[in-house]
Amino acid sequence: MILLLIGAANVGSHLPGTHIKNTTVFVPGILAFGVIVAAYVNLGSKVAVLRHDGVLKRIKTTPLPSGAYLGGLLVSTVATAVFITAGTGLIGWLAFGAVPRPGGLLALAAGLILGIVCFASLGLAISSVITSAESAGPVTYASFLPIAIISGVFDPTFGGLPEWLSRLVAAFPVKALAQVLQNAYAARPFPAWDLANLALWTAAGAGFAVWRFRWHS
Repeated sequence: MILLLIGAANVGSHLPGTHIKNTTVFVPGILAFGVIVAAYVNLGSKVAVLRHDGVLKRIKTTPLPSGAYLGGLLVSTVATAVFITAGTGLIGWLAFGAVPRPGGLLALAAGLILGIVCFASLGLAISSVITSAESAGPVTYASFLPIAIISGVFDPTFGGLPEWLSRLVAAFPVKALAQVLQNAYAARPFPAWDLANLALWTAAGAGFAVWRFRWHS
């Protein structure tokens, strides 16, 4: 719905000073948003709710290996992210004619894989500091949505930020993922730094999750 509504408002317009259609970079921006919601928001809030409700604690008392249960949650997250990616990409193609460049398919695949792993690890990390089921959704959304907005995920022409704020936003994985996926649709320099950014946040999220993760509140 977001893709169709905002995308329709950008039809026929181009990025300032270029021949690149706004929709060409808007579609991968929404791809990034979908991956983050599936891997970070949904997983983080779900694990926090399961812990608060005592489900994770009860799993530890059953014959089912706790690692297998957690693995099932991660597989479900990956499947959801893949489904959202496929659906968003299909709608972007049918509605706006936005498709990845043949030369950008490698960056697209690398960005999606690393993006899902990165935000899933951050989802597990954020779940470990959420203290109640009621706050799970608000905390996960509030911790990434403002960054997504000022990163230009919903508006590829968004700009005018102070230099210090622009540099700060660029340090977060939200903008890095969006730029990697946008590189697959519009010819840009290979996003080596953005891929490195995602890898660093993956390591940080995984390390924090291992340190803080608990099966009971």
